[in-house]
Amino acid sequence: MKPMAALIMAAGASSRFGGCKLLADVGGRPMLQQRIDQAGEWLPEDVYVVSGAWHQALMAAKERGELSGASFLYADRWSDGLAASLVTGIHALEADYAAVLVLLADQVALERRDLARLLATFNQHNSDGHAIVCAFYQGRRGVPAIFGRKSFPRLKRLSGDQGAKAVLYESAFPVYECPLPNAALDIDYRDQLTPRNGYAWGH
Repeated sequence: MKPMAALIMAAGASSRFGGCKLLADVGGRPMLQQRIDQAGEWLPEDVYVVSGAWHQALMAAKERGELSGASFLYADRWSDGLAASLVTGIHALEADYAAVLVLLADQVALERRDLARLLATFNQHNSDGHAIVCAFYQGRRGVPAIFGRKSFPRLKRLSGDQGAKAVLYESAFPVYECPLPNAALDIDYRDQLTPRNGYAWGH
């Protein structure tokens, strides 16, 4: 069994964005490729993307060489909500990995040091497979988060659009918070990608 996989959630329709935000340019790369590259720095052979609404567009981009470095898992029930996509990923990975790092494709302000801090916290606390480590920002828990394998059965029971957050607030597993203010930004609208104050997302 391998220690950890990265699971990038990229199945939504991005309706408020008005197109496929996953392929929008962020720092000279498609948004999704930025997240693949970040995860791949730590887990180079173990990056997975859960696709859905834009699966065909992503496969075309992959054929063109615009996306690389990840395996794709298609969530055929993506329209049921984020939970369905997460369940698809956990089902695919649970037999082979002791932990899963869950990321959102559109958290464009995340930096290398953020994932480094998250991984270090997990390695410090996960001695028996029970631990969960999650980002903490704006007074709440959220993703990115790392789930030890003993939480996989609970993740597979998620439903609707709640995603992993429901598990982060349960008492069944020890949850360790990791302050990551950069995780607060996720992209819903196209104008959010406009560089502000000289800063270009993805640097």
